[in-house]
Amino acid sequence: MAAKKRSSRKPAGGRGSAEAIEKRRTARQLNTLLSDGSGPKKLDGRTEKRRKRLIAELKKGKSGTPLKAIDVVSHVNELMEIGETLASLKKQGVKPRKTDVTPEVLETAARTQEAYEFRADAWRMLGITLEGKKDKKRTPGRPRGAQTPRKRKTR
Repeated sequence: MAAKKRSSRKPAGGRGSAEAIEKRRTARQLNTLLSDGSGPKKLDGRTEKRRKRLIAELKKGKSGTPLKAIDVVSHVNELMEIGETLASLKKQGVKPRKTDVTPEVLETAARTQEAYEFRADAWRMLGITLEGKKDKKRTPGRPRGAQTPRKRKTR
């Protein structure tokens, strides 16, 4: 019997040669860069399902129990990376938590932020800003409905 000759080539993995794979990748990238971009970017199916699951968990919790603080910040951070904003999350029914901001909470949040490098806005879902103050809805200024005095025309 003749022995089988072993080749030094690796199997292609069923996707074609490395050159063909690279051609497909560059073609996809070129298409996405030069597409008309007429509408908002549509998420692929897996990402859309993940987005919906993360939002549902933020609203209702996981397995009937509320999410832990780190999970809330993590979920919000992931959603923000996908393209969601805090305003869009609030419109979808995700309610921010009210947290008593103590120096210990701020120190722990700062250490957690250093370790995980979340987006700073993700902490706002817990009512924490990294500067140490509780979130305020509006900045102080002129009350709503108040008008500024108008100058009279002189002739």
